[in-house]
Formats: sequence, structure tokens, C-alpha cells
Amino acid sequence: MSRRLGRTITVVLVLLFLSGFAFAKGQGEAAGPKYKFSMVIYGTVGNPFWKKVVAGAKDAAAGLGSDLDIQYADDDSVKQVSIIETAIVNKVDGIGIIINLDDAYTKVIQKARDAGIPVVAYNIDSTKAAEGTARMAFIGQDFVTAGYLITKRLIKTYGIKSGDRVVCPVEHPEAVYAAMRFAGVKKALDEVGASGEVLDTGGVSLDDTLTKLTQYLLGHKNTAAVLAMGGMPMEMAPKAIEDAGLKIPNAGFDITKTIIDNIKSGKSLATVDQQPYYQGMFTVVQLYFNKRFGLLPCDINTGGAIIDKTNADAVLKFADTVR
Repeated sequence: MSRRLGRTITVVLVLLFLSGFAFAKGQGEAAGPKYKFSMVIYGTVGNPFWKKVVAGAKDAAAGLGSDLDIQYADDDSVKQVSIIETAIVNKVDGIGIIINLDDAYTKVIQKARDAGIPVVAYNIDSTKAAEGTARMAFIGQDFVTAGYLITKRLIKTYGIKSGDRVVCPVEHPEAVYAAMRFAGVKKALDEVGASGEVLDTGGVSLDDTLTKLTQYLLGHKNTAAVLAMGGMPMEMAPKAIEDAGLKIPNAGFDITKTIIDNIKSGKSLATVDQQPYYQGMFTVVQLYFNKRFGLLPCDINTGGAIIDKTNADAVLKFADTVR
């Protein structure tokens, strides 16, 4: 999809959302029906990233006069399937799902579709995209492109060269987003003869993430840089580097106030914004309009913008809420 087309689709959906809000309030026609949607988050409540997804989803549901049930699968694919099964039994009007593992949810997604329940994937999609499952659309980041672009920025700024080794910490190495981001990272590193190593930091807590990354760096003093492929290791990267007694650059993904402060102070180079608020909001919006008007959900690339010192102030105010 071209960038211009992506922006056009986003604008259209925002207008549809505003129209739906008016309908739900009875301003454009008779107040619309009150639907019930279910969103499944494969991670845990403790990961701050999901707060922004939830904020967008809740704002959309409230604006459209609909109910929203949000469930956390706690990094357990079996539990996620069970949650979706329950949603099907409860005859919800739409389901938002994160396809963090290929083939783990194929059957249950098809079961929901067979029951007449629309399903939209958000945040993470199957590596096979629409051919991978019966999901109707994906709302999220182009992981490979984003991984490539942020790594190219790191290479250009700090002169990463042949023989250098970059560590790539991430919460869930087995997840689709990690594999696809690393594909982009590796492509950029390969171009200069450097290499990358994926480090499993888990998604337990920021403190646990800091411990694991620090221990790695203490045991690998020749590490040239840190390219964090998730928000938790990105937030902790500067502190881990400091605690390990190193002076190496870092860059990565996602936004929190701490990440932006690190960029403004020069402790981190840059980060990629995937706009999780949009992921939650547009999931509910598309489910609503599909149920109400039969409009087909469409893929939306929610972003790959690089945030650095030049534009960090613009996102700082909302860094731990919307951004």
C-alpha cells in the first residue's frame, strides 16, 4: 500500500468513526444498536504498551455506544483460544485478535467467521497475512520495513561496520512481530557485514528486563550496539548499558515517556512509533461498521515513523497515554 493511500484510508475511517459517533448519539439518524465486541490481548496487564491499545479501543466503543470486553491471555496461546471460544459462545458482534503465533488461532478464527462473527487482527498478523487465517483485516505496523529503517539509521549515525555485533533484545522472540522485525534488522546489518543476535528478555516487568539485558552485556563486552525490538527493552536499554559499564548506542521500537526522555537527553538515538492507540481504535471502528453497515474491514499500516530529537517534543505530552 502506498503511503498516500494509507493516509487516505485513515482519514476516511476517522470520518466514518465521527459519523458513527453521531449515529450512536442519535444525531444523524435513529440511535444505532448497542453491539458487544471482544478484544483479546495475548500479553499481560503489566506491559504498559497495552494501555494505549486499550485506550483507543475503549474510546471508540464509548463513542459508538457499544460494549467492549477486554481479556488478557497472559502470553498463553491456549488461553487465548479459550477466550475466543467463550466469545463465540456468547455470540459477540465482533472479535479483535492478536495473531502472535502462526497457526495457533487458525481454527478458532475460522470458527468465529463460520458463526457470522467478524474478526479483525491488530498489532500482530500472521506471517502469511490474509492467506494465513480467516481474519478480515490487519491493523498494525509493517514490521520488516520498520526494522530495516531503524537499523539503517543506527548504522548511518554510529558507523556500524563489518564484523560488529548488535544485540536485539525483545520480549517474545517466538512471536511474529519479533521474527519480522529481526528480518528487517538483519537485512540492514547484512548490507554492511555486521551481525545481530536476538535476546529473550521476556515480558514480565521492566526490572526483569533490565536484569536480563544487563547480564547479557556484562558477558558480551564487545557488543557494538543495542537495537531493542520491543518497548520494554527499549526503555531499559540505556540503563542496562550504563550498569554494564559500556558506552554504546541504542535505538529501537515503541514510545513511553522514559523512552522519549532518553532520546531528548541523548541516551537513545531514536525509536519507531507504531501508534498503538490507532490499533485499538480502528479495530473497534471497523468491527462496528462491518456489523452495522456491512462495510468490509481493510488493512491499515498504523505507522513506522522514526522519533528522534527533532520531533520528540511533539509526542512527549501523550507518551504514556495515547502515544
